[in-house]
Amino acid sequence: MIIQLETREMKESARVFTRGATIACCAAMAGLGLLWAAYGPAIPQLQKDFGIDEGMAGLPLAIQSAGSVLGALSVPLLLRRLGYRTIFRSAFLALAIGALTIGIVPAWAAVLTGAVVAGLGLGCCDTLVSQTFITGHGRRGAAMVNVAHGCFGLGTVLAPALLALLGTQQWPVMFLVVAGLMLVACTGLGGISNQKEPKGESVPGGGGPRGGVRVRIYVLTGFLVLYVAHFGVQSGIGTWEPTRLMDQGHAEFEATLATSGYWLAMVLGRVAAIPFTSRFRASSIVLTSSVGMSLAVLVAAVVPGATVWAYLVAGLMIGPIFPTGLTWLMTSGHARGETFSYVVASALAGSIVVPPLLGFLLQARGSDALAPTVLVVSAITVLATILTARRLRGGPTTYRESN
Repeated sequence: MIIQLETREMKESARVFTRGATIACCAAMAGLGLLWAAYGPAIPQLQKDFGIDEGMAGLPLAIQSAGSVLGALSVPLLLRRLGYRTIFRSAFLALAIGALTIGIVPAWAAVLTGAVVAGLGLGCCDTLVSQTFITGHGRRGAAMVNVAHGCFGLGTVLAPALLALLGTQQWPVMFLVVAGLMLVACTGLGGISNQKEPKGESVPGGGGPRGGVRVRIYVLTGFLVLYVAHFGVQSGIGTWEPTRLMDQGHAEFEATLATSGYWLAMVLGRVAAIPFTSRFRASSIVLTSSVGMSLAVLVAAVVPGATVWAYLVAGLMIGPIFPTGLTWLMTSGHARGETFSYVVASALAGSIVVPPLLGFLLQARGSDALAPTVLVVSAITVLATILTARRLRGGPTTYRESN
C-alpha cells in the first residue's frame, strides 16, 4: 500500500511511504516511548549513582524535551532542503547516538549531552510522523495517527516494566535497547521517498480557516496552552509517580510496575479512541478526555490510598488527547504552512518545565504535593479546550467531514 502525502502546492499526491516504511516509523515511535518513560523509574537509582537530588534528577528529561523542541522547529526548514528519507534517517540516528551515549558513558555530563542529542531526533521524528500520518491516510488519518502514538505508548509501557524486572540499577540497558531499536528502524527507511517539500504550505488545513488573523491567533494560542498543560500532566505523572508510590510505602518493584500500568492505560486510551474518531467531534473527544484526566488526578489528590488506580484512569484519559488534538488542529484549517511544527514544538515545552519544577517542589514539600500541582495544570487543559472549541464552533471539526 502506498500512503499519499498531500500539500497545498501539489495538485497531484506524491508517493512518500511504502507499508514497510510505515512499520519502521511505528517501530521508531515505540523507541521514542521507551526513551521517554525510562527516566521516571530510573530517578532513584540516578540519584544514588550520581549523588544528585530530586531537582537535578528531573533535568535529563527536561533537557531532552528542550532538544525535542529544537528538533520539531527544524522540520519545516529541513523539509525544503532535504528529502523525507534523509530527514527520517537523520532523526533516527540522532536518537540512537543520544541513547547510546547515555547508556555507555558513566558520567552525569554524558547523560545530559546524550539527552540533548536524543531530544533533537525525538522532536523531529515525532513531528514528521504525526504530520505525515494525518495527511497521508485520508479518511483513516485520525485513526492512523492514534496507531502511531499507540506504538509510542507501547514503548512507554515496556520501559518501566523491563526496569521492574531487571532492577532499576540496570537503567543503562534501557537506553541501549532504544539505540538498537532506532538502528533497526533505519534499515526500513528505503521505502520512503527522498523528495523535498516545496516551499509553501507543507501542512494542509481542513478546508480553510474561518475568521481573520485575530481568530487564528486566538485558536493557535488555545492549542498551545492545551498542549503545554497536557504534556505537563503526562510527563509529570510519568516521571514522579514511582517516587510518590515509594514514599507511600510501596516497594520499588511495585512502584515501577504501577508506572508501567499508567503508560499502558495511555495506550489503551488511544486504541479505544480509534472507533470514535469518525463518529464524534474532535473537540468532544479532547474535552471528555481532559475532564476525565482532571477528575482522576483530583481523586489522587484527596484519596492518597487510591493513587495507583487514580493514575491508571488518568493515563486512560490522557491517551487520546495528543493525537486527536493534532487532527483537530489540522482539520480546523489553522495549521497552515509551518504552523503545525511550531505548535508541536511549543507543546513540548510542557515537558521542559513541569518535571524539574515538580522535582524541586517535591524536594521542598514532599511527594504529597504531586497530585495537587498536577491537578492545577490539568484544569488549565480543560479550560483551554473549552475556549478553543467555542472559538472553532461551526468549523470543520469532525474527521468524517474533514477527510
